[in-house]
Amino acid sequence: MGDRDSYREGMAAYHAGRYEDAVRELTPLVSGGEGAARLMSRFYLSQAHYRLAVRLFDQHLFRDASDHFRMAAQANPSGGGVARFLAGCCAGNKRLGEMARRYAEWVRRHPSDTAGRVRLALTQWKLGQPGQALATLKEGLAACPQSADLNYQTGVLLAADDRFDEARQLFENTVTIDPSHAAAHERLAQCHGVAGNVRAATDELQKAHMLEPENARVAMQISILAGAICDPNQRPKIVPQSRGSARRYDQVDIERLGEAVVAEPDFVDAFLRLPETEVDQEVFTVLRATLERALEKHPEFADLHYHCGQVYHRLGGERNAIRHVEKAVQINPRYVDALVLLARLYGQADRWAHGVERLQQAIDAGADYPDVHYLIGQLYQKGNQPEQAREAYQRALSLKSDFLAAREALNALGA
Repeated sequence: MGDRDSYREGMAAYHAGRYEDAVRELTPLVSGGEGAARLMSRFYLSQAHYRLAVRLFDQHLFRDASDHFRMAAQANPSGGGVARFLAGCCAGNKRLGEMARRYAEWVRRHPSDTAGRVRLALTQWKLGQPGQALATLKEGLAACPQSADLNYQTGVLLAADDRFDEARQLFENTVTIDPSHAAAHERLAQCHGVAGNVRAATDELQKAHMLEPENARVAMQISILAGAICDPNQRPKIVPQSRGSARRYDQVDIERLGEAVVAEPDFVDAFLRLPETEVDQEVFTVLRATLERALEKHPEFADLHYHCGQVYHRLGGERNAIRHVEKAVQINPRYVDALVLLARLYGQADRWAHGVERLQQAIDAGADYPDVHYLIGQLYQKGNQPEQAREAYQRALSLKSDFLAAREALNALGA
């Protein structure tokens, strides 16, 4: 069985609730696959492990459950849905030195922007500059002590340096400012654990889990604690995931993923080349939201409109697909890929004459290709124009004599 077949089988098994089969099919793709297929295999492998772990947890098989939660967390360290997972993968591919310089200049010009300051600090940390990263955060915290993100990120760096008492105070500040900050509850639990306060650690982990029930790392820690607690009434609980949990996202995740798509629009193309599976609705709904959000900031980018049209087409939203691809062509009248897609969409909407016009426009832009002339022939046939269709197929064959589809279409028209 090839990788594409394994991918389809794995996604089908996941969608049907056959999580053991999904793990078996998707695991080889994580190490051996490439591009978008590898990323989505990782994400849904994590989801399958998570759901297996929940079943085992409910059976009080805490050690086995913890193992599956651990494997879920390894496959998806971000602990979130599709948007957060993909944003994290994209962020890891950028050049850190260039990012640090760009963020430093941004913070210099916008010193009160806490999000930019956090990005700068985390990039400095990844570059092996922990002291500089901590100084960046503390400078912001002095100016904005009520920022949940600055309190949290400063606590994270202090905890990494084993300064747990200082870190605990900052995590407590964070959850006081923002009680819905799941990551801070998790970190606060770890600080309580270091101090030997198991009850407080359990309470904080339970809060983190209720806020982010799809976070396998938190669930793994809960499972380990549950296995160590003899009284079943004192054990923490695991919240069952809904079937749509992988589709959930928040605006922060969408913003981060949108930045990555703007920087590298071909990222979307890789997903559009994936074989169709039962999880398409989840994946492409997130990509659609990401592209729409990116277009709010960059409505002048033709390639974003084109990719948004492609995603709508994949989801079956033909009217919105046409709207976005028309906008791409309006911005760039020589955008050949967009012109060809628009012609196909017009053909599906019984607007064959408009489709022919767009393909002629593509030819004028340099796309004098056999497949373009073949598509013109198909559109003319749709409009009951056999003579024009014949001419188009003949032109396709003059450019590529072994074009079998064009030859068969021409023969079907007769003499």
